[in-house]
Amino acid sequence: MRPQVKAMLWSRWSANSQPESGAVYVATKLIRGMGSFFKTCSCKRQGGCAHPYAIRFRDGTGRQREETGYPTQDDALDRLTQVYREKRSTPVQQAEMKRTLGKQRFGEYAGTWLPRQRHYAPGTVRTVNRLLDSQILPALESRRINSFTPTAVDDFIMSMEERKVGLATQQNAFDTLKRSSHLAANSGEYCW
Repeated sequence: MRPQVKAMLWSRWSANSQPESGAVYVATKLIRGMGSFFKTCSCKRQGGCAHPYAIRFRDGTGRQREETGYPTQDDALDRLTQVYREKRSTPVQQAEMKRTLGKQRFGEYAGTWLPRQRHYAPGTVRTVNRLLDSQILPALESRRINSFTPTAVDDFIMSMEERKVGLATQQNAFDTLKRSSHLAANSGEYCW
């Protein structure tokens, strides 16, 4: 007999209730706001194919995200459960701060970031200002903080290569971008 599909029930996300051993779940409905799992393949019997599962959910900031590579439905459900717990346990004030920061443009953010770096020597401030003005802001000024991805950063580096910017300047610009986005990454899971 083929095993039934295990579903997300109260026992999966509630720490207090545990499923009985040997319990079989036949319901397949997830809790509202939890997200969804699916396969991206076009196989006729998706339950029996070897392609990985993907999940789609909204993070604490309200941004839709998608992850893939889960070998089983249970693994996908476990990740959805983990995301749901994190989202539910995030304080409202922190979630609002993440949303506000995520909507901010990088140029605006960088303008407030540099004055807060009181530990920088005057020469460092001049160098960072020069890098921001000549390399970083022309390419990334209008980008929202929550839209930074590894691909966006890679595109930025490739644009410097196309403009034949020297390797040392590329490294310094990358380091400056990384340092300036460190706070945004820590407070909102946005940057790479």
